[in-house]
Amino acid sequence: MSKAIVTRESLQNMLDNAEGEKLARIVGRALLVLFNNQTKDEQSFNTTNKDNGIGFTGADAHSGCITAKTFMKRGTLEDWQVERWTRPARSGFSRLTKYHKQLNEAAMSKRT
Repeated sequence: MSKAIVTRESLQNMLDNAEGEKLARIVGRALLVLFNNQTKDEQSFNTTNKDNGIGFTGADAHSGCITAKTFMKRGTLEDWQVERWTRPARSGFSRLTKYHKQLNEAAMSKRT
């Protein structure tokens, strides 16, 4: 099995070491991967209908879909949108890092 490209720790490190527009692009591109993992209905209604470990969790579906759509339209994100996904939780990891496995799968598929 291939070594992981994106781990929770490597993603957090990337977020911690990026600023401004670069950070907004990292967050936006990651959210697009997750948005594209949602079903068409979930994308249309900004929800998660199936608890299948693919796309956004129910708690993140609305804001994740809206933020991904904003990134698609504008090519950037507002500071408050970036902050929502990068703010550390009690665990010390940001909200975005819980999706590291899906982001790793996307990175691995681009590699081949």
